[in-house]
Amino acid sequence: MTGKNPHSADDAALGFLYQGQYALLLLWRDADDDATVWVETLDDVVLASNGDTILEQLKHTLKTKPVPLTIASKNVWRTLKGWIDVLPSLDLSHTWLHLVAVTGIASGSPLELLLDDGNDREKLLDTLNQEAERVLQERVEAKAAKAKALPHAERVAGCTAFLALEPDKKTAILSRMRIKPNQPTIAAIEDQLAADLTSILKERRQVVARQLVEWWNGQILDLLTKKRDIGISRFELVKRFMEIVSAIELDELTSGFATSILPSSYKAHSMLERQITLVDGSKDTIRRAIQVEWRAREERSRWSNQNPAHLTTIVNYDSRLVEEWSDRHIDMCAEAAGCAEDKSKEHGRNLLKWSHFDAPQQLEPIAPKIVSPHYVRGAYQILSITGSVGWHPDYRTQLGFKP
Repeated sequence: MTGKNPHSADDAALGFLYQGQYALLLLWRDADDDATVWVETLDDVVLASNGDTILEQLKHTLKTKPVPLTIASKNVWRTLKGWIDVLPSLDLSHTWLHLVAVTGIASGSPLELLLDDGNDREKLLDTLNQEAERVLQERVEAKAAKAKALPHAERVAGCTAFLALEPDKKTAILSRMRIKPNQPTIAAIEDQLAADLTSILKERRQVVARQLVEWWNGQILDLLTKKRDIGISRFELVKRFMEIVSAIELDELTSGFATSILPSSYKAHSMLERQITLVDGSKDTIRRAIQVEWRAREERSRWSNQNPAHLTTIVNYDSRLVEEWSDRHIDMCAEAAGCAEDKSKEHGRNLLKWSHFDAPQQLEPIAPKIVSPHYVRGAYQILSITGSVGWHPDYRTQLGFKP
């Protein structure tokens, strides 16, 4: 299907992903080695750098011709409302407030004053006050006329909050406010990052950028799920960058998908589920098998694209996994001979559990830096799809694989 549901959450989902991607580019471009970023705290992205705190409110869209920002833009008033809400938590003398937009500013708009810190903000303050008063007045008039729906519903909260501020607070906010228009969309962030990696050969920049993004996504996930209680430092980012470059120089295999989340659109091969169902595996078992199968498949694809010679390493390791499985499967078949089907399935479930829990600990990794168990787990599921391994004593016959 190519049509788009008008109620699709795609735009919201991309906007959320954009926060993490933008934070990566922001931190990479910062000159302070001690800089640190957070997401979803005081603002979409928060950067601590050189003693200042920078709140970044992001407005993302993939529209080919987005509407330029004006004084009447809902994004301007939503942003102001967000900053007013957190104002008690801020030391404005050491805080900058950034409205980050992939669109531009309408020509001649007073918002252009926010492009230069040296510009006087008095005209902008007057215009914002006038606009906020107009919005509230039109709502009063509409209410008096018993309109079915009051106008400016998306801006009224921001306008109300702004007018309620004391004059000196309004001036203080505008003095620390900047607009960053025409920023790259999420589709362009990785290319922008690659272009910034000028310390390495041009032909390697895209590969390194992709691996940095893969690692970064894991760090963002840990931040959002509270697995890490501190922000991501530029030192960590540069360290990971150096590790990736070193691994490529040495042609080493590194992990990029150990903590990656399975895309909702991913559809695993039906044979994976059939193999598990044959031994009465649970839905949770199938779910985690699909997760690790996708992770291992993505690792294999990345390694092969990085260097086609890695295919030999992958194939040889598959043979090693099959060898270890085969010894156990032969013994299992002997134990299950003559048993009832329920008992055969129980033996099969035990072998399946071994592939997930024990094999990653008992077998040497495919490469020294692949320490996460996800690859062995996922590789066994990939092999189960081709019939190279299986869980039931008689899986080949029952699932139609050649002897």
